[in-house]
Amino acid sequence: MERKPLAAADFLTLPKAELHLHTEAAIRPDTAREFSERYGLPMPPLGDAYPTWPVFNHAYESCRALVGSLEDLRRVVEEVFDAAPDAGVVWTELHLGPHLYRGRLGPPEALVEAALDGLAAASGDGGIIVGIGRDRSPVEAAEAAAFAVRHRERGVVAMGLTGDEAGRPADDFAEAFRVAREGGLAVVPHAGESGPASSVRNTVELLSPDRVCHGVRAVEDPGLIRELAERRICLDIAITGNVMLKAVASATAHPLPALVRAGVPVTLNSDAPYLYGVGILDEYATAHSRYGLSATDLARIAADSLRFSAAGPDLAVRMRDRIDAWAAHHG
Repeated sequence: MERKPLAAADFLTLPKAELHLHTEAAIRPDTAREFSERYGLPMPPLGDAYPTWPVFNHAYESCRALVGSLEDLRRVVEEVFDAAPDAGVVWTELHLGPHLYRGRLGPPEALVEAALDGLAAASGDGGIIVGIGRDRSPVEAAEAAAFAVRHRERGVVAMGLTGDEAGRPADDFAEAFRVAREGGLAVVPHAGESGPASSVRNTVELLSPDRVCHGVRAVEDPGLIRELAERRICLDIAITGNVMLKAVASATAHPLPALVRAGVPVTLNSDAPYLYGVGILDEYATAHSRYGLSATDLARIAADSLRFSAAGPDLAVRMRDRIDAWAAHHG
């Protein structure tokens, strides 16, 4: 008897990590509505696509504007981590760019502390990724790395690099990321979303990342794909976001299957679920239904999401039997 295609609900029991998720764009819709009414602000504009970086950035900044206090930020973070187990997510890493508030809620370190308070109060497990934008200075990046390392014991697990890649290579950030790495943090920059394969190569060569957020444009450079596979540099992919932000030419042109075939480790993530209208279960279902990844493929991706997370190897080992059982049942 032929098996039915797997639906989003089938992935609920597959233990997984979500490693590419942005705080403000992961706000719950009902919380966004509450904050919108409280502060007299418009709800963020939603669409079927964000064809240019400025269009997307405007929508994202509309989400950030709804966060009107440190308590609001703490609550948003707590709600994100509380909701994660409902999708079978056993570990979450949440990006926060404190400098992007430009002092509106206080110094950047105060925002990180509020986020860590939200994490501490939540039922889900994971950590905070402190990000710095490509438009910021090396001095600001160094400061971000320093306070990220200071808060490692409380739950900062990595340092990220975000923002429009055009004309902003990773050169200015090498020293900050060296400090982060030597301080025990993972290095997880964005690249290959708004920029070409050369941006991914530049980021890989200068920052020696553990994972690259997106990285899908690397497919333009076969040599780079081989290097990612050989060096086991993981790509934290967001299928829906890549399509909506035109990081790929079309939905059918997404390189996910090619990356999997090439042996590049990947993870699946919702990235900005409020703006994209999807959750992580939807991303797994899309990888299966649209791109033909099998239950075995997706179980391997789930296992890699744990293996490449900051949780450490013990979590992947503890979940191995559950992942194998899921694959056996659905394969």
